[in-house]
Amino acid sequence: MTTKDVSRLVVLAVVVIICVSILFRLITGAISLVSGLANAVLGIVVVVALVLIVLWMFHYAKSIGKKK
Repeated sequence: MTTKDVSRLVVLAVVVIICVSILFRLITGAISLVSGLANAVLGIVVVVALVLIVLWMFHYAKSIGKKK
């Protein structure tokens, strides 16, 4: 093997490693994005549920107050 062949092999190895690294970062970034979206949706659902519970409590208290 000549020096030219070895340098081509090294450059090819570096390019492959960089491509694998970029692919790995893209995949982990996509997973992180989906996880963040799921957390945001879950947070919104919890807030809406709490608001509905409070509204129901006031409605229930108002209806009990009218009966007395």
